[in-house]
Amino acid sequence: MHDAEGLYEFVRISEVTATTKQLLALNLQQKTRLGARCEPARARGDDPVEHFVLQQARDFVSQVREGFVLSTRQSDVLSVAEMRYLLERVLYDWGELSEEIGLDDTAPGNHPGLEAEPLQRVRHQLLAFSMALAALGYLPRTPSEEITFPYSYGKPPTYGDIPAPATPAELLQRIDEVERMIWKGMSLGWQELVNHHYGALRRTYGFFEANALLASREAERFGVKKPGSGLTLLS
Repeated sequence: MHDAEGLYEFVRISEVTATTKQLLALNLQQKTRLGARCEPARARGDDPVEHFVLQQARDFVSQVREGFVLSTRQSDVLSVAEMRYLLERVLYDWGELSEEIGLDDTAPGNHPGLEAEPLQRVRHQLLAFSMALAALGYLPRTPSEEITFPYSYGKPPTYGDIPAPATPAELLQRIDEVERMIWKGMSLGWQELVNHHYGALRRTYGFFEANALLASREAERFGVKKPGSGLTLLS
């Protein structure tokens, strides 16, 4: 990653994952406890800041999903059943996606005088997917001192029981799960998530935590973050 646009996109994604993880941590620490009864369901968007953060997280995961669609090759799929599953899960998105990235005959980039930015948009989707893939692989190896999920049962805490996806189908299932949990976070009470969706909630929290940890580490290598500071581009 050598151009300024790519660096800005990397920083943007880094901030989205870190802010999402902080929002999850704050709400779980302040609004939930083990064994408590579920509070009434919240109205979607009743907290504008919370809604904005979760919407940014949803947009990021949508980019990850599109990057998965663009990068998965037939040679990566090991069985006919897996191929059928993947086609059923992603084929219906292809029309909208192809139009967005400029592959549709009706897209602006295919008509004189109209301009589109297909290459830049695809690059951002692949960057989001690469960052998410690295985080899912890192998740089971996250050092215990870096784990902040409030309801970890391990002593010390660990994500070691959450395996990295081994096949494209498993990877897509994890992406879909994160997307579903963001939707639930926008509509359900936090106590209900703890009581009835604990496993998916923990995996989703870990996904954003691992993303934020890796992004922070890599940002220092790229020269866009001073040790101990927030994510900012250095002059």
